[in-house]
Order: sequence, then C-alpha cells, then structure tokens
Amino acid sequence: MSNSWDKYFSHYSDWDDAHCFNVRLELKFEEEIKSLGYVELVFSDDVFLLDNNISDKTLSKSKTYIKNRNEILLSFDVPYDWSIDTDWEDKALILLGICDEWVIDSSVEDK
Repeated sequence: MSNSWDKYFSHYSDWDDAHCFNVRLELKFEEEIKSLGYVELVFSDDVFLLDNNISDKTLSKSKTYIKNRNEILLSFDVPYDWSIDTDWEDKALILLGICDEWVIDSSVEDK
C-alpha cells in the first residue's frame, strides 16, 4: 500500500525551504490518519521501535503527526510554486489523500 504523501512528493520536485504546509485535523479522525501511513510523533529521550525497525529519531516530519488534546497536526514541505496557484492548498490536500471533512484548517507558514 502506498502512503498518503507519496503522490504529493512525486508531484513536486523543487522545495521552498522557508515555508511549511500545516494541516490541523479533528482528533476523531486519528484512525483514518494512521490508515494513510502516518505515525504519531512521540517526544521522548528514549528510543523506541515501531515495526521492529524504525526509531522515533529516524521518522520524517512529513510522515508523522503530532497529537494534543484537541487536534492532530500534520506538517509538510511546500514547493516553490505554492504561492502562484490560488487553490494550491486544496490540490495539496487531495494529493495527500486528506478528506475535507477531517480538516479544521490548513495554512502555509514560515518555518
């Protein structure tokens, strides 16, 4: 099974190092996020194993989510042309396989 971010990262090739695309999701959709391939980022000094071979220190930011009491946060690199396309965020969500009903909001922000 392909991961949610595969289409997104294969669609773009030139990345804007100054910005990130943040997506806030409703907490009730955590299982759906996991089914797309994301793993919760747990901040810890201890290294733990997921699937017996991946430590939390080797997980990419774009392949993990951060959970708090109210929401889930996903964060991605953005391509240089994100500001040219007026509906870029909508297209990005589609490429990422994220349903509109899950999203609280999304935005491109300075890193």
